Amino acid sequence: MIPKVNIILGKVNDYFGILELLFLDDNMFKERSFSQYPKLKEILKKSKNKEEDLKLFFENFYRENENKLIEITEKIKKSWLPLNDEVMKTLEEIHEIKWTKKHSEFNVRIVLSPVNSRYLNYSAFDVFYRDDKKEIIDTFLHEISHFIFFEKLKKIYPKTNPKEFEHPHLIWKMSEIMPGIILQDKRIQHIFKNKKLSVYNSIKKIKIGKNTILSILQGFYNKRKSFEDFIKKSYEFIKKHQEEIDQQL
Repeated sequence: MIPKVNIILGKVNDYFGILELLFLDDNMFKERSFSQYPKLKEILKKSKNKEEDLKLFFENFYRENENKLIEITEKIKKSWLPLNDEVMKTLEEIHEIKWTKKHSEFNVRIVLSPVNSRYLNYSAFDVFYRDDKKEIIDTFLHEISHFIFFEKLKKIYPKTNPKEFEHPHLIWKMSEIMPGIILQDKRIQHIFKNKKLSVYNSIKKIKIGKNTILSILQGFYNKRKSFEDFIKKSYEFIKKHQEEIDQQL
């Protein structure tokens, strides 16, 4: 089975909770989010009802730019769909596991949110409309790889609580490191060449001793006997150095 991807333009009301979280709560993405909408920062500073003004801002932005957003959504479809089947097959090969019926379809929303959220229970994720073509394809690869990675992880560690797949748990941190290694596999690079590591900048800086966490786990990947062997060695190393990782991420 080869999963298909449905790409739609998201409506603000459907993901307004994400926008509230990003712009009104304290979080690691807040500064980045405001950098995309600098006028919004000034609006909220003067606001007497931040939730109402936040919603009004994005509803107006959507309405004023709807035709452009529709056009962008169509372009994203044309960019991704020719890659879909080969990517899905290659991710199976790399993870040494087959896609299940649970992931027969992925739903992708093109959104105004600057952070690409993913929803494991719904085989869905969001993509920021303003990213360039290469960033958007990288986001597709990054997010889709999470889904099959967690399926493999559940096979190896069946007692893992699904809550650990989310921020701020250690397994979530490991999962965010993994695309920086897996997506550099020559089989993926053959489909979509991108030497830029698909991880947060903060992950690139994590060091254990004198070496970056990425270079250490890359060494495990290069010498792996199987993908399961790679995961087990990586997870044991990450657990051993959890305190150092938690301080840096």
